[in-house]
Amino acid sequence: MKNNFSKTFKRSFTAAAVAMTLSAAMPAMADNVNGAIKGNLITQSGVSLAGATITITDKTKGYEKTLIADANGQFNLNQVPVGKYNVTVSQAGFEKAQINDVIIGVGKTALLEIPLVEGNIERIAVVGGAVRAVDVSVTESSLNISSEELELLPVARSLTSVALLAPGATEGDSRFGDQASFGGSSVAENAYYVNGLNMTNFRNGLGGATIPFSAYDSFQIKTGGYSSEFGRTTGGLISAVTKSGTNDFHFGIESIYSPDSLREQSPNSVYLQNDRCEDADGHCIGDLYANNQDDYVNSFETNIYASGALIEDTLFFYGIYTFRDNEEEYGNASQTSLTKEKDDDPYYLARIDWNINEDHQLMLWGFSDERTYSESTIEDPNGTGNYTLDGGTAYHKRGGESFAVRYTGNLTDDLSVSAMYGEVKFSETDYSDFDDCPTGYDADLGVDTTCYVNFTVGSNEDKREQLRVDFDWYLNDEHTLRFGYDSETNTSDATTINSGGVYYYYRTYEEGARLSNGYVLPEEMKTTRVRDYKNGGEFEVENWAIYIEDQWAVTDTLTLTLGLRNDSFTNYNADGDEFVSIDNQIAPRLGASWDINGDGDSKLFVTAGRYYLPVAANTNIRLAGAETYIQTWYEYEGLNADGTPVGLSNQLGDIAISNGGDGTAKASNTLADKDLEPMYNDEIIVGYQAAINDDWSWSIKGTYRTLGNQIDDGSYIFTDEDGEYLGENWFLFNPGNGATFNFDLDGDGVTEEYSFTAEELGYPEAKRRYAAVDLSIEKSWDEVWSLKALYTWSHNYGNTEGFVKSDNGQDDAGLTQDWDYPYLMDGANGNLPADRRHNIKVYGAYAVTEDFLIGANLNVASGRPWTALGAGYTPDPDKYSYGDTYYVGDQRYPRGSMGTTPWTARLDLNFTYNLHFNDQKVRFALDIFNVFDASTATRYDEVAEVAAGDDSATFGLAQSYQSPRRVQLSASYDF
Repeated sequence: MKNNFSKTFKRSFTAAAVAMTLSAAMPAMADNVNGAIKGNLITQSGVSLAGATITITDKTKGYEKTLIADANGQFNLNQVPVGKYNVTVSQAGFEKAQINDVIIGVGKTALLEIPLVEGNIERIAVVGGAVRAVDVSVTESSLNISSEELELLPVARSLTSVALLAPGATEGDSRFGDQASFGGSSVAENAYYVNGLNMTNFRNGLGGATIPFSAYDSFQIKTGGYSSEFGRTTGGLISAVTKSGTNDFHFGIESIYSPDSLREQSPNSVYLQNDRCEDADGHCIGDLYANNQDDYVNSFETNIYASGALIEDTLFFYGIYTFRDNEEEYGNASQTSLTKEKDDDPYYLARIDWNINEDHQLMLWGFSDERTYSESTIEDPNGTGNYTLDGGTAYHKRGGESFAVRYTGNLTDDLSVSAMYGEVKFSETDYSDFDDCPTGYDADLGVDTTCYVNFTVGSNEDKREQLRVDFDWYLNDEHTLRFGYDSETNTSDATTINSGGVYYYYRTYEEGARLSNGYVLPEEMKTTRVRDYKNGGEFEVENWAIYIEDQWAVTDTLTLTLGLRNDSFTNYNADGDEFVSIDNQIAPRLGASWDINGDGDSKLFVTAGRYYLPVAANTNIRLAGAETYIQTWYEYEGLNADGTPVGLSNQLGDIAISNGGDGTAKASNTLADKDLEPMYNDEIIVGYQAAINDDWSWSIKGTYRTLGNQIDDGSYIFTDEDGEYLGENWFLFNPGNGATFNFDLDGDGVTEEYSFTAEELGYPEAKRRYAAVDLSIEKSWDEVWSLKALYTWSHNYGNTEGFVKSDNGQDDAGLTQDWDYPYLMDGANGNLPADRRHNIKVYGAYAVTEDFLIGANLNVASGRPWTALGAGYTPDPDKYSYGDTYYVGDQRYPRGSMGTTPWTARLDLNFTYNLHFNDQKVRFALDIFNVFDASTATRYDEVAEVAAGDDSATFGLAQSYQSPRRVQLSASYDF
């Protein structure tokens, strides 16, 4: 019996060469920076041992912690930094047992069951390493992947590309940048953390601050069921940690080159019908609609990095400096202008780790993604593509310098704490030497008419100040508590105007077309629209939360996760007055995991939770500032030599004021419903996961998410008893609910309170539903090959996408067009833009030899729904003011009624060759993205009318295609 026991475990251990998570029902706690280790000691007969000495070490970082097993032979250690550890157990009367390479991943806990037989453990698993395991105590849905694993796969160098490896994550609309949608939420509802610091763009939720990609060490992608520790997101949560120094000195250089010469081009999109073909400013069949033939993309990056010990076992450093040289060119459809982008400012990151002693550590780190990229325009007035004339240069300042300091400590063997303070800076400042030049654009010709360079100009600087404190308290073998506090103060300093302070827009409409101000054209006419837009001020958002969570081992096979989070959000206008205050929002987070057979090979789990989303700072800036948004239409009378309009003598209808933007700052008590409730998602997940053998596992999971509330801006028009217009108020509210707000209707300078029912306001209830089933099968890396295959069936439907509107590319978080007027929601219910009904992901790697490896990544997805959007409201034309409706002429086209875009398929490959000599390593890699150069259309023009009664000739034309094939070459040297 003894020999069989010993051989079995030696054979398993040797095969995997790594320690993996084991069957255990002990509570486990880990945060979004560190991990944890929990263990249970047994003899060969299965009897637990007490009083044994456990030593956990990482010699490369001088980390060593000694624990004593409790009366049940169990031990636990929280706040364990990401890395590989050796665990040694000694007890009088028993041979010493040692387990090497216990891998700790971000937010993961290694659960060990250790028999005191030299070199033996009952079962092998890795958390966050190359081999995966069934963690029977965890209920959250997440994907952990390390930088070493990513090197085996053809994955683009971005957080979003990593996140898209997770089930339930889909690509967002390319107009919002490189973003992903999780679980049916919009791309602006995710959160991004690095080393525990919230990096999310709080102005509109799209993306966040950027660090050198080579600095990442490990990633965790949370797609659902996550802890009450995390909040302010209704989508996914991406958490990563950076590399750090060790006792061994390392220096390296790495270059990544993606040349345009090895990149294909997307197809052009051309007119399929004539649009006033006989006119000089018209378009004929075959004319360019989307010009992709002038595209040029070339990128080169070099990283120089170093790490080591300033004081052995005590003080460590890591630093990286990234030289960047990115160039991009693209032309307009009329081939009258070519834009050249140049982005070559460097990034850098530095990190210091101080092991004060075995119980206390301090981390200080900082980075810069501050950059200014240029956009130079070269023009050809003849439209032949012979670009020679200088059209000016625009400059765009982005990013900033950021830092954080983090303390972690084990106050006792059972109580640990972490505390962090950090600041993240963002910039969206645009300027040029031509900012005094008015904006002018001829939509008929598709050309700019004036010397403007930036459409809008201004200074926009944001800063997040973040503080959080978290505690882990191991009460006993059944209960581990995690509780804490976090707060953020987000400040936006914003000033935005159109270039030159005015925007001239010229377009021809057919006879009978209805302009946005309600004016009906008596004949075909070219018009001049004059827009006056400006906004600015300093705005502040304060968010704070407290939370508590108990991981309760009810039995040896059943673990419950019982959490509560209390969120509060406050928004201030430019005068510092509070206009949104949502306090004490209780978010339960509940989970249960059942180790079905008690052997750690399978689990059945369920989670239920609520997730709140704060009001974006964009809402402060646009709604609570003194915004001017006034438009006036005139009959076109020609252009002056500088491209500005001649005359402006024949005004067409009344002026139109959008979103109440008359240039005056609104009183804070007029800006929001006094009973405003927070935006939130409710989520339920039921899943099953099982190990097939030491290498293979599979899972199935069902998810249902529903939007509980939406917060957006709407309007109420006051009329007298004869229906005559008296005034209009714009305010934040929950669509489908009543609202109470103040408004100065009589103009005496004093606001009065008004209350309206949901029926009086006329808006439907906000609706967003997501139902999904995820199937996966996985073979862990065994030094020869690995494979992961995922299939997701999902259905995303309702009448609101959330913080963005992909139908028209609007990223106006909290102020989307959808809810501006009730008529805009007539027909809005249907399949939402993130509804990709089927998604197949297969990725893995194969070692041809020890040093030559091949990786593959296949993604197959069904298309997104698309819609016909009109420019009028047939049921009651007098109600129409502006916006995209679901009526084209007298025909109603509900959301998604045009079907879906085609399925897309993309195969990526990479080839890696490693050379090792002494302590040095040379790596060469070739990545081919979109190997077969698939060029399926991914987005169509959904605007069916340019004005009411005037059909658009570009409706249904492809606006975007799959990214064309490109090749990335990499080489690195490390010693």
